[in-house]
Amino acid sequence: MNTHIQKNIIPLTSSLNKIFKIFKLKTLEEELEQSKNDLSIALQGGEYGKWDWNMIANEIDISPDLQAILGYDKKRKILEQNAFLRMIHPDDQSIFFDEIENHKRGDVDFVSVDIRMKSAYGHWNWINIRGKIVEFDKSGSPKRFSGINYDINEQKQYDNDVLELQQEVIKSQEENTKSKNISYIYNNLDRYSEFRLNGLKNLLN
Repeated sequence: MNTHIQKNIIPLTSSLNKIFKIFKLKTLEEELEQSKNDLSIALQGGEYGKWDWNMIANEIDISPDLQAILGYDKKRKILEQNAFLRMIHPDDQSIFFDEIENHKRGDVDFVSVDIRMKSAYGHWNWINIRGKIVEFDKSGSPKRFSGINYDINEQKQYDNDVLELQQEVIKSQEENTKSKNISYIYNNLDRYSEFRLNGLKNLLN
């Protein structure tokens, strides 16, 4: 190959590679931005709320959406870990932290747990918490945990209604069976009494 042509091709190839890398990087940035927009739309359209836990400072950054789910003013709020913990039902606190510890140990890839959180109206709302550790410090210790909360209060209420209905059906069936058993016993007692009476008559005759 002509040396002059070869010298021209090499810079051209290098330039094309740079252009390709820039184009690829730009595409990835656009995809990332689109993903963020999609997530933002999803959060606005559904009963979702984001939260971010600084595990070094023990502070939890609660998004306006999560505040709104629980009936509070729709504004960002940063809580200390203990303040956030007080928002969780006492019976569910150990469940929540057990799942966090399981995730820290690597037993589960991410946290997914149903807990009750106190609303602005004093009620306990069922919330599904999902998230994972997204940042570690230089020593490998967890540094930041990001999560999304989903309002499942209506779903839980529906499940409870179905459970109560099932229990009523089972109770009704048991009472119906018990009633049949009692009738059976009474009928047999009547026959037994009649049998004994007839036997006594035969002895007297």
